[in-house]
Amino acid sequence: MWQIVRSRKTAEQMERYNLLLERNSSGKITDAEQLELIKLRHEADSFMLCKAQAAVLLRWQGHYMPTP
Repeated sequence: MWQIVRSRKTAEQMERYNLLLERNSSGKITDAEQLELIKLRHEADSFMLCKAQAAVLLRWQGHYMPTP
């Protein structure tokens, strides 16, 4: 569970996500990019939920969870 709590997205993944967000905000996103952005949003939501659940379980077991 500690590995899950400490995991992070790679710089490349975050750069792609940010690029797609910018293109979406400016209205210059293609249909394929829009689908990719939706997929990445779902993956990010699942990733953060998994991290949060692992942190809650560790805290419930008595481990200290530092604030980010």
